[in-house]
Amino acid sequence: MSNYNRFIIQRKLKEFIEEDCHYADVSSSIIPDYAETSARIIAKSSGYISGLEELTMLFDLLNVSMILKKKDGEAFNKGDIIAELKGKTKDILLGERVGLNLITHMSAITSTTKKFVEIIKNTGKNVKIACTRKTTPGVRIFEKKAVEIGGGDTHRFSLDEFLLKDTHLRYYKGDIEKILKDVNKIASFTKKIEIEIEKVEDVLVAAKNGADIIMMDNFSPDQVEDAINLLKQNNLRDNVIIEVSGGIHPENIVDYLLSEPDVISSGQLTQFPSEQVDFSLRFD
Repeated sequence: MSNYNRFIIQRKLKEFIEEDCHYADVSSSIIPDYAETSARIIAKSSGYISGLEELTMLFDLLNVSMILKKKDGEAFNKGDIIAELKGKTKDILLGERVGLNLITHMSAITSTTKKFVEIIKNTGKNVKIACTRKTTPGVRIFEKKAVEIGGGDTHRFSLDEFLLKDTHLRYYKGDIEKILKDVNKIASFTKKIEIEIEKVEDVLVAAKNGADIIMMDNFSPDQVEDAINLLKQNNLRDNVIIEVSGGIHPENIVDYLLSEPDVISSGQLTQFPSEQVDFSLRFD
């Protein structure tokens, strides 16, 4: 069992079943209640599996026994058996689409994250890849977990972590020093303060006024390098965590790695995973 709150996951799985079958599964009404069967979940593509813990919890709720043939994060190929199920035919059918949808979505995210991680690893740079808060409402816990299984960082889960964006700065008329001073007055010692900057020279203002993390959003690779060099020249590089975000994908990520930021975050991991996977459930 992972560290994720199983009570939240169970509640959401129940909600998913309710959404898919609000009152009755009329298509399965022709199948006798006593009928039992066995089935297999089979991969129709290759990738990295994710969501097996959730799949187990889902079918446990339906009193369907399952034997996993893979582990979360493990590679799979087309034709591989992912899991074997046994139970009431109606119960397996009730959980089929919810289960397949969940592992398909999570595995696509995990596979995409793995792709980013491998690119970074091959460059030899010590940079983390992270997702963002660009997640599908209602399934953030699953999408974030899928990133983690793929070797990425989950970033913040909700608004209870400080991230001062351009919209916050608009209210302060771009005064980075003022907004950071105000936030530091109310921030708990347990909270890190992150701020998004739009100009290279702003990195010094942020670093000198209490920012723990500086996000360079929509910067070019050259601008990122200039900002990091500016911090080094002022002996401030080790005082802050540098996050780079905005328009970063597998085709250009290497350019951003050259100046060695601490974190690269990409909404693509959860919003538009590039690695597509597919599974099917077949009765024996």
